[in-house]
Amino acid sequence: MDLEDRYIAATPEGVSLSVVLAGLGSRFTAYLLDALFQGVALIVFALALGALVRNGGETSSLVASGAFALFAAVDLIGYFVVFDLLWSGRSPGKRITGLRVVRVGGGPVGFWSSILRNVLRLVDVLPSFYLVGSVLILATPRNQRLGDLAAGTVVVRQRTGAVTAMGARSWADPGQWTAPVGGGRGWVPTSPAGPGVVPAELAHWDVSAVGPNEVMLAGMFLSNRHGYAPEARARLGIDLANRIWPLVAGAPPTLAPEQFLEAVVLVKSIRG
Repeated sequence: MDLEDRYIAATPEGVSLSVVLAGLGSRFTAYLLDALFQGVALIVFALALGALVRNGGETSSLVASGAFALFAAVDLIGYFVVFDLLWSGRSPGKRITGLRVVRVGGGPVGFWSSILRNVLRLVDVLPSFYLVGSVLILATPRNQRLGDLAAGTVVVRQRTGAVTAMGARSWADPGQWTAPVGGGRGWVPTSPAGPGVVPAELAHWDVSAVGPNEVMLAGMFLSNRHGYAPEARARLGIDLANRIWPLVAGAPPTLAPEQFLEAVVLVKSIRG
């Protein structure tokens, strides 16, 4: 089920994006890893706090108890929220297991949706061992627990591929492998390595999950971007990159949205 359960997300542009849903097994593995990391952080904090108040009186003990309770609450909820925002929907456990939280429409998870889905995690873990969440993941068509249903999110598999060294040059340099970002109308993917040859910097990218609809939408944007207002161009480029990113493995996070889209269209045009 983990490998074949797909979800078709309808975007505002009328394009259907197909993503692979994460199943109960992979999600539970990610949660156990995250729980381990949370537990380690809680133990380290408790030991440090104990060392600070070792020779204190009753007041110090009460303050320490309050601080520990506050840290435990932040560790329980804030851990996931912080990593959702910093790592684009991937906690350390999800990152290790190749999972990502995204919006139902394919966009990135936001602050309030992350807060909601993780606060409701307290219900999903009831009565014990994640029973409520497990039943809902198995029973819902999009493999959603209660927090996902309320926040409008799904957990998808991020396709993995070999990640090779990038060398000394920065990916921020658009001249490294293709024409400068911002080309005019009629843009077509051109490989600096020669016709039909994937540049070495992109050879490890896995774009097999990117379908023809995504390629068409990205290609239309790249061909017509010169005619957009700067604000509209930037907004649409970011939106398209965020929607296609979960389908691609191997892309470095430092790529600008238009560079990422150019690279995806280029690789797909060569590999098919």
